[in-house]
Amino acid sequence: MDDDVVPRNRFSSFSPVFPVRDLRGALAHYASLGFEVEPYADGDGYGFAGRDEVSLHLSLDEGHGPEADHQHVGTAYLYVEDADALYDEWARPGVGGLTRRVGDTPYKLREGSHVDPDGNLIRFGSPMPGRPGERLRAHLQTRYGITVDAMTELDLGVWRVGRADGPDWVARWFPARRAAEAVAGDAAILRYLAAHEFPAERCAADEPVSVLDGRSVLVTGWADTVPRQQRRDAILAAGGLSHLGALLGRLHTLDTTPATSAGDGAAARPGGAWHHLADGPPSAEVAAASGMLAEAAPVIADAERAAFDALRAEVAELDTAEGLPEGLIHPDFVLANVVATPGGMVLVDWAGAGRGPRLWSLAFLLYAEAAKDPRRAGAVLLGYREHVTLEAEELDRLGAVARTRPLILSAWSVCMGRITPTEAISAASQTKALTEMIATRIRAALTGR
Repeated sequence: MDDDVVPRNRFSSFSPVFPVRDLRGALAHYASLGFEVEPYADGDGYGFAGRDEVSLHLSLDEGHGPEADHQHVGTAYLYVEDADALYDEWARPGVGGLTRRVGDTPYKLREGSHVDPDGNLIRFGSPMPGRPGERLRAHLQTRYGITVDAMTELDLGVWRVGRADGPDWVARWFPARRAAEAVAGDAAILRYLAAHEFPAERCAADEPVSVLDGRSVLVTGWADTVPRQQRRDAILAAGGLSHLGALLGRLHTLDTTPATSAGDGAAARPGGAWHHLADGPPSAEVAAASGMLAEAAPVIADAERAAFDALRAEVAELDTAEGLPEGLIHPDFVLANVVATPGGMVLVDWAGAGRGPRLWSLAFLLYAEAAKDPRRAGAVLLGYREHVTLEAEELDRLGAVARTRPLILSAWSVCMGRITPTEAISAASQTKALTEMIATRIRAALTGR
């Protein structure tokens, strides 16, 4: 080697430095993300966070904050083994900040992101195809002795299991934050519905719930769907929206008392909350949405602060139908969860079902259809009334209850970075006008007032 050539310096590590307004709070936040944290020994303005072979530095800078144009203060890219698993870990309640869902990218990564309470952005990714499908395939083959040809992801954590040795299944792999008891309750409710010949998905095995990587897996049979282009005609042939309303009414007449609803009284458990946010009654869903907004508050830009505060106030005042007549309710009884089969409609996605205010399910179904055309709500109600007569207080609170889930979905979208608080408040105003119109028309039609 030429003596005049300087040897190339070898790098050993690279650590981003994130500015933070509260060092102690930032260290606690990164500890909740699984990092080992410590402040710098010679002062209180600097700290470290490390996990595996990755490290970052946190530097006190009280003058910074999220900018009005939504540019992040600090940014880093984190390459991980399994982006889906990291999303599940960082999206659990109590972590704080914003963790956005993982998706496929054109550059062949499964990618998500996390914004800490100081506005620092960590994008994280793992190679495609994602590993969850292969792990789930191996688990199902070992657990049930089946042969799986293909795994097709239908939604986050929901897979079609293409079997070579029998009919296809659906596998729902729930986040670790969802308790195993809740998933076992889902299976018990499906068995209860089967015993009452209600057209719902069926458990695919005698023991349909298992555990993989600390997360519960529920397997159900794949409903034999008609081709997509035939779906509308098949639903109309089955009775359309009127029949869907009748199915909901029939569901609300099933006995949910602990002694008769199922062997373990599963159908009597509190239900109705959207399981992506919470398990339990509707009030648990609203509480979870309020909690998400509180965790997101530190990263909201000043230009959106007024709209964000208005959104939080709206969510805090939502009507969860407490005190109204109850029945067995599906948290999301809408056409999106209807599978059109040659034999009729089949309702799927019963996670979080249980006993709750019957108006909760009906109001959201009425809203979902009226948002397409107000006349569609009338068809739903016509079928529902074959089984259930609404009480006066239900009619009086219909409009308020109907706007609850749409506003929660808007709040969730804000926390996921999909819409701005200003857009959420605008949508809330439109939803309120629509739901009040629905309630007025229905009350007039049923009572003349």
